[in-house]
Amino acid sequence: MAKIIHFPPTLADTPLAFIGECQGVIKENDIKSILIAYKLDDGSVMTGYFECDFGTRQELAGHIQCDIIDQMILANPDRY
Repeated sequence: MAKIIHFPPTLADTPLAFIGECQGVIKENDIKSILIAYKLDDGSVMTGYFECDFGTRQELAGHIQCDIIDQMILANPDRY
């Protein structure tokens, strides 16, 4: 069964520093596919994919949504 593994806590203070940390994680793990989204200053969103067909894009997006909900529940245990 697939599980969600959280990215190591970041010390990055800029988008480029965060991407630099991502490079280290990619080198240390067997990465098969990547889905990435950027929010621009004007509110636009830029997306990108590496080795992602439509099914893989949906699978990765679904895992991100599950992770957000899981973290929200853990942060608010008295509400759920």
